Parts: sequence; structure tokens; C-alpha cells
Amino acid sequence: MEMILMEKPVVGTLLDSFGAFGQFNLGSYYVTCFGSLPSSLKVTVPAETPKDTVDAVLKTINLSTFSFEPVLKEWRTGEEKKQEDLLFDEYAYEFLFRSSSSRMLIQIICHHRSLEVTFIYDVNDTASEAWLLETTRNLQNTYRTVDKPKFKVLIAQDGMFSTEEVETSDFDSININELYNDDFASVDESISASIPKNESGMILLHGEPGTGKTTYIKHLISRFKDKRFIFIQNDFVRELLKPSFIAFLLQNKDAILIIEDAEKVVVARENSTDESVVSTLLQLTDGLFSDFLNIKIVCTFNTNLDRIDKALLRKGRMIAKYNFTPLSSEKTAALAKKLGYEEVTGSLTLADIFGYDKENFNKSTKKGIGFSQR
Repeated sequence: MEMILMEKPVVGTLLDSFGAFGQFNLGSYYVTCFGSLPSSLKVTVPAETPKDTVDAVLKTINLSTFSFEPVLKEWRTGEEKKQEDLLFDEYAYEFLFRSSSSRMLIQIICHHRSLEVTFIYDVNDTASEAWLLETTRNLQNTYRTVDKPKFKVLIAQDGMFSTEEVETSDFDSININELYNDDFASVDESISASIPKNESGMILLHGEPGTGKTTYIKHLISRFKDKRFIFIQNDFVRELLKPSFIAFLLQNKDAILIIEDAEKVVVARENSTDESVVSTLLQLTDGLFSDFLNIKIVCTFNTNLDRIDKALLRKGRMIAKYNFTPLSSEKTAALAKKLGYEEVTGSLTLADIFGYDKENFNKSTKKGIGFSQR
């Protein structure tokens, strides 16, 4: 058999750097430019004023070292910006630089109060790699900040799944006994004991809005910073049925999936008119996949447990379940007094108590709180 040797790898054109919907793909662009596989190094730095921080970061990187030149800028104009985008007015929020002396790219993206700096390079170029490692250390030392709790949000692009990292407030130090009724303490112990273990299972947290379900999840994220928590938005619930999602989980073993407002996910199959996701949950938490993937699934919902698929409640699959209710009148009064509200009577939710000083407060104007609420 005759062996055919290729003098140079076949690479695409510039158009191959863009997906079907026009989104730019950094890895594909690198292959187009240099004809080799991209390796990456990423660092995130805090940025109270992104424009000034971009200038400082570029000075720290020193683009002249490897003759970097700008090849792309993305701008958000006054007509496009929203109220929360005022920080990005009048300057570029995304930059791409290409080296003319080595096989390297640098991408800088401005997020709200942070910059994401991504270095793309050829792993065989040891000089570039050494420079990148030194540069990222300089950035981390210069912009060192307190490490905040983080969770990941599931995103889909071109039929493939990935995650975007999101910071959250630190809820590690909350007092479980103050914020929840007495019967929750043993449930918290069971959940806390299960999180570090490499095992699969379901955690069902239900109850009316404002009773502390999301606060408790943020507490777990803050307490177990080394675990990978992945938030799945409601729009992605049906994606759990796709084979590509299983492929995603294979790359995220030992993860903890969070599904808020999960009525459509956990409702009994005989009560659902849609294609049920329950069978997928069963496989992930107690099927052939479970021992290999070690996926835990935390579901929050408002519906009654009577409507939940009974297979999800089986012993061996269920880590814990709990019905969150308003605090007892005694705990309501104690927490309200600690917050400076005297003579608060009755049984109130956490949302009611912490919002007690708001104008026109009453129980009919309660607002749900969760990962999607800001």
C-alpha cells in the first residue's frame, strides 16, 4: 500500500471560523490561521471599570513582546446598549489580537465587573508557553481578588453543550437554624454528607416561593466550592433527552445539576402531556449510567409531592426531599427582631421577613426569588 504524506495540513477558510448563525469560533479561527491544534490558557480578572482595566491588562501583557496586532473588535453602541450595559458604552467590549512572530492569539472579553483573557497557542512552541504562563501569573498577582463561589450555566451552541461560569454571593455562613424550621436540620445533614461522595441521587426541594430553596442551594455552592454545580434553565429541560447531553455529562462526571421550577421534569409520566424527562433522570440517578457518571440532581418546584413520579422517590435513588414552608411564628419573630423589626407576628416566608421594610409590603405582593431573579 502506498503511503501518502501531506506536506501541510488541510485547513479551512476564514468563513469556517463562523458557525451557522454567524457566531465566531476562536478555535476554528486559530486552525485557519496556523494550521495546528489550539491549546488554551484562560484567566479572569476583576474589573470595576472595564475600559480602564482593559488598558491596564494590555500594558501588563505587553503586546509588543510577540508582535501582537489587533484583528477584531466588537463594539456596543449607544443604540444597542441596555441600562445594565452602561459600563460598556463608547469602547470595544471584545478584542482579538494575533501574533505575527509566533502562533498565538489573545482574546479579551468584557463581562460585568470582570475581564476574561484567553490565550491560544501551539503546545509545541515552548517559548510561547513559558511566556504565557509567566504573563497569566503576573495578571493573577496584579488583579488578585477574593475567590467568590461559582456555578456553571448550561448553554448550547451548534448542537453541542458547554457551560458559562457565573459568580454568586457567598452564603456559606448562613445560620440554618435561624432561617429554616427545626425539621430541616436533619435534612441538611443528609444533603451535606452526600455532596462530597462520588455517588448519584436526587434531591427534591419543594414549597411555595420565598421559603428559602434558592438560598439553600447557594449555601451549598458556597460551602462546597470544589464541586461542579451546573444550573439548567427551564428552556433546556427537553435537551436532557438528547444523546448529545449524555456526551456532555461524560465530560462532567461528579457534577451536581440544578433544575429550578422543575415541575415539567419531575411530574408523573401519566400526568404529563409532553415527552417525559423522568426516564432520563432515572437512568442518571439509579441506572447503568449512575455508577459511572456520579451525577446528583437537585430539583426545586412548587407542586405537591403527590404529582411527582413515584419512581423518583424510591429508596436508594432519593438522597433527600423537603417541603419548605413559612417559618414558625416563633422563628419568624426571632429573625425579624434580629433584623430590627419589632412586633412581627404570624408565620412568614424568608422573602416576607427580609422584605418587611419595603413600602406597601403585604403577602399578596410576594415575588419569587431564584437564580433567574436579579
